[in-house]
Amino acid sequence: GGVTDAQVSSIIDRECVPLLRAIRNKLDLGAASLIIPSDVHDYLVDHKLLYQHKFVGATGGNFVNPVHAGELIKLLQGEPGKTSHLKAGATLFFREHVVSIVKFPKSANDAVYDMIDSLPTCNGRGSRTRCHSLDALKVHLGWYCTRKFSDSNITYIERNKWDDAMADFDPRVFQAFVWADLPEPKSN
Repeated sequence: GGVTDAQVSSIIDRECVPLLRAIRNKLDLGAASLIIPSDVHDYLVDHKLLYQHKFVGATGGNFVNPVHAGELIKLLQGEPGKTSHLKAGATLFFREHVVSIVKFPKSANDAVYDMIDSLPTCNGRGSRTRCHSLDALKVHLGWYCTRKFSDSNITYIERNKWDDAMADFDPRVFQAFVWADLPEPKSN
């Protein structure tokens, strides 16, 4: 199961460009300006492309800290017996770039996770990495994280302990937002 390559290509190549243009216009930003992920989510909720009742949570912090990164994993995994069987997706903002992680449950306790990155690789196309377990996703996220660090980032990390007050300047900082296929609450 999951999203086909054709669907991923269509979303990245045809749907995202006008969507991001509209968001930048609404915020009065230039064509290449960085957009804060929460502004994208607000726009998607306002235009009924995402629904607030499906929002699971947000997390962030030091991406190389297993506790901080583990919060993203917990949100994606869902609560056993309650939400672990639901499809879910996350946007991961790291090193001034956003990737998507999509969860496709195979059973109540097992899922496949696709990480989709729109940035072109050496073949000129975006990429999708399929992780057939939560452990595989953890390994892939660790690899993804470390390959984004420049030599100067590594020097900074080696010389500086994580400090929440300096997070805006720290190369380890990340934000993630998770949404799941939660049913709409019943109104009274």
